[in-house]
This record gives sequence, structure tokens and C-alpha cells, in this order.
Amino acid sequence: MTKTPSSPPIPALYRIIYLYVEPISTLVGAIYAHHFQATYLQLTHVDSALVDPVPLGTSVILTQLANLYLLMCINEALVLRATTDLKVWKTFLFGLLVADFGHLYSVHQVGSWVYWRFWDWNAIDWGNVPFVYFLAASRLLFILDVGFGGTKVETKRA
Repeated sequence: MTKTPSSPPIPALYRIIYLYVEPISTLVGAIYAHHFQATYLQLTHVDSALVDPVPLGTSVILTQLANLYLLMCINEALVLRATTDLKVWKTFLFGLLVADFGHLYSVHQVGSWVYWRFWDWNAIDWGNVPFVYFLAASRLLFILDVGFGGTKVETKRA
């Protein structure tokens, strides 16, 4: 039986981001999308926000969104805690990187200002734009092995 080389340890900054910061932030998103729906809609786009109470169809969609945020929170927190295999981490983070681009695209209808006019951002804009920029950049750096001590990290092939 051959022994497979173990993966190098995941750098602390990446562990903090993906095991704590991002799961907590997505949990907060889930709580707001489900329990504070009118506020969530107003923070997303005040001019088109519906009055309180939120219409039933919109409430159902926001609860479904909250469920997806909760799924992401649980998957990230548990799957990445379950392994140090870099192939798993990179595959998982690549999927989230694709979702980051979709998330950034989703806010384009608010106006192009949302990508750069930080002085006009509200709480949800800070989560939708610079936080997602930060996460996308950190995922890309992880996938490119930045921060792993200067040696090329080998991922085992199945």
C-alpha cells in the first residue's frame, strides 16, 4: 500500500475567512432574508421596496433565499472543517468564486454606481460589493497557492 503525501496545512488567514467569517456573514444574510424581509428589501433597493407586510410571493422567495444562504453557511463551515485536502478546498472555493461573479452581476440593475461609489453604500451594499470582491480575491489567491510558504502545492489526482 502506498502512502499519499499529506496536504500542507491551510494557512490561518484562509481558515479564519472560510471557517468563521464567511459562514457567519452568510448566516446573518439568512436571518435578514427570512426574519427581516422588509428591511432586507429596502436595503437592497429602497425605491422598489415593497411596503410592510411583504407580499406572500416575495416572502416565499426571500425564505428560499434564506434557505440557500443557510445551506452555504453549513456547507462551507462543515465541509471545509472535515478535510485539509487541498483538492477539496480548491474545488469548493472555485464553485464559490463562480457564485461571487454571479452575485456581483446580480446587483448591476441597481446601477453601475453600486460597484464603486462607496460613500453611497448602505449595509447590504457593503456585503454585496466590497465583501464579495474581498472573498473572490481571497478565493483566487487560495486557488493560485498564494500564502502556502512559497513552494508549489501539489494536489493529488484521483
